[in-house]
Amino acid sequence: MYSQIPFIETIPRQRSFGCLSLKFGSIFSALTIILYTILALAQCMATIDQLIPSEVSWSNRESVTMYLFAISIILSHCITLILTAIMLAGTLREKPNLMKPWVIWTSCLVMGNLLLMVYWTTITVVFNHIDDSSFLIYVVAFLILIIRFYMLMLVSSYYRQLIEESAERMKTLLNTDTWYSA
Repeated sequence: MYSQIPFIETIPRQRSFGCLSLKFGSIFSALTIILYTILALAQCMATIDQLIPSEVSWSNRESVTMYLFAISIILSHCITLILTAIMLAGTLREKPNLMKPWVIWTSCLVMGNLLLMVYWTTITVVFNHIDDSSFLIYVVAFLILIIRFYMLMLVSSYYRQLIEESAERMKTLLNTDTWYSA
């Protein structure tokens, strides 16, 4: 069965979250991402207060770029927080339509983060020949990306499971062979 979102079919499907259910894995993913997003928002606010100059002149491109970058990161985290809360409600109520925006948003974030990691690695390591100790940063960022992708696999698998269960219920309701006839 193909979904209305074609890229969901290409995400590998999980059957469980370890020895627990997909529903529990989706709830765990939502709570983890909510905690991570709140901490990331706090870190962004602290960064704005300490590192970015308080007065921005439009002639100084560097300070304007830093403010725009910080605002875009904060906006991304706010959208993630809102969509994760909606996904958590959809998971608890078993409503796949509430989970769909989170799956789409997180897919875009994972693809964007992967492209940024490849771009940043290419620019800093290959072209600038930097051999400093920033390898640990790349490893941590890659591990976070892998964890985020696993969470995406869990939630999209649970989303597809709910869609398939509702389709099966509709088939049994519309199947006239199972109706009682007198």
